[in-house]
Amino acid sequence: MTRCPSNIAPATPLDILWLFPRMRADEQDQLDAFYEFADEREAQMFFLAKRGPAYTLFDDQHLPVVTGGWESIAPGVMQSWMMCREDAFDGHWRSITKAARWLMDELLSRGIRRLQTNALATREAACQWYVDGLLMQPEGIWRKFGRGGEDVALFARVAEEAPNG
Repeated sequence: MTRCPSNIAPATPLDILWLFPRMRADEQDQLDAFYEFADEREAQMFFLAKRGPAYTLFDDQHLPVVTGGWESIAPGVMQSWMMCREDAFDGHWRSITKAARWLMDELLSRGIRRLQTNALATREAACQWYVDGLLMQPEGIWRKFGRGGEDVALFARVAEEAPNG
């Protein structure tokens, strides 16, 4: 494993619980479009139950900026999850991008063949970041996929094929 950037650490339940009420409005909208939770506690438990590698990026005051990771959904295939505080990308977009790419590169180098994420198609800045920042390829739109009929964009990054593969 290559060296982890110094401003990130393995995610803890405390990171998730601290970030949850501070989550970006567009991420909350996306969560609401995909899932129906009975209350805030049930939504928090959704994130606390995630399995797989997860990290938190911290600011200079050692407060969480973003936490997220990758959850196995099939052999060799992982789905992203992430929660950012409202101001995360204002001053930390470069660090967020660097940390996310570090983790993605690690997973792909260790035998994961596909990393995927999805977002409400209306989250144009997030969708552009997946392409430009995380080097993911757009794979289309799931029309009317959200609970309220929202369109959802899908992105993936796959391991490079062997030269003779």
